[in-house]
Amino acid sequence: MKIGDIILISFPFAEFTERKARPCVVIAETMDKYKDLVVSAISSVVPSNITHREIFLAPNRTNNLRADSIIKVDRIVTLKRNDKIADLGKLSTTELSDFKNILTERVM
Repeated sequence: MKIGDIILISFPFAEFTERKARPCVVIAETMDKYKDLVVSAISSVVPSNITHREIFLAPNRTNNLRADSIIKVDRIVTLKRNDKIADLGKLSTTELSDFKNILTERVM
């Protein structure tokens, strides 16, 4: 797994009471023996005003998404590799660059 890969994974809700299969973007694989996945959520609920920490994705053959979606770059979670359901696709070069820029921006 590498940054920008899009996978389908069992993603927890914020309160950790339930999980839902949803696409997400891989940020990193942990360097320990577990090789857990650090990911950002992708949502098909596209707001009318996208924030500067969200990236719009139109479905295409590269990402293999089924609907217009957004990456919620600041919705980050570490999940067990075994929670991965499927590999879907990857971000385009431009989307990956935008994703990395948001991830590395200074938060003050």
